[in-house]
Amino acid sequence: MSRWNNGSPALMRGHEMLTIVIPTYNYARFLPDAIESALAQGGERLAVEVLVVDDGSTDDTQQVLARYSTRIRCIHQSNAGLSAARNTGMREARHDWVIFLDSDDMLAAGAAAAFWQAHQKGGKAWAVVAGRDRAVDIHGSFLAPSPPATGCLIPVSARSLVLRNRFAPAVLADRRCLLELGGFDPALRASEDRDMWIRVAARHPVALLDQVTLLKRDHGSNMSRAAARQTAAIEQVLAKAFANPDLHLSARDRRMACATCLYQSALMYSDAGEHRAAAWQMLRSILGCPLGALKDAGVPPFSRLRGLAGNWVKSLR
Repeated sequence: MSRWNNGSPALMRGHEMLTIVIPTYNYARFLPDAIESALAQGGERLAVEVLVVDDGSTDDTQQVLARYSTRIRCIHQSNAGLSAARNTGMREARHDWVIFLDSDDMLAAGAAAAFWQAHQKGGKAWAVVAGRDRAVDIHGSFLAPSPPATGCLIPVSARSLVLRNRFAPAVLADRRCLLELGGFDPALRASEDRDMWIRVAARHPVALLDQVTLLKRDHGSNMSRAAARQTAAIEQVLAKAFANPDLHLSARDRRMACATCLYQSALMYSDAGEHRAAAWQMLRSILGCPLGALKDAGVPPFSRLRGLAGNWVKSLR
């Protein structure tokens, strides 16, 4: 592992301070947008360190980082995966509070300040505060209108995160809590963040800020588009959750979580144009849990029936 740092840490007396951790691997074309969005955070009372962890990139990532050498910190390591890169960022961060930002996404304007203000609300020592995301295309243009948001801080239970992931990838987190739990699991090739938030929520308070804090780029190669791999990863996450004695999940919780996983898998297969596989996953979801029983997971009562019928018709065509 190598590191370089030509910039000042911007440690100002009287300021609150946090680190934005950006793990990256072969995303040189998107990395400048991520870095610029991170550098634009902070404010009069909030100082921000931007730390990029290059996980063994083989494209033009180093040339991109060289352009920011006086404004950010960089760490280079051999390719070990997203979880390992995030863990490195946590260990090397100068501050205990960190925001994770994937290098193909961007923080919304004022996201860091909104996170910071939110984590001080509610009278609890929040270990993680997540936000909502808004999809943008490869050029950064919005793909849909901004979702309605209240700005409220909503407590989220570990059970709720087991039933369905509620968090966008970018969150504000107390790295001490995460490192105490072993950090992100390198054995997971996807959904490693959901696994982390479940484990944290089993022991510490976590919350969702009802505000768009992340601009999530849809460029056609996102992990969520790889339906089979993503489904397998979610199943691994659920298996870990079911075996976690801190969660106290009921048999009904487990059935609901599995049925929701199959429902989400069907949606991913459908987006990929694999309608026969999508129909099969919808059918498995329906058989595994009665209709209308997935309300706690945010699945509308008849959406699985509609998905089953629609994908079956498309597969016949």
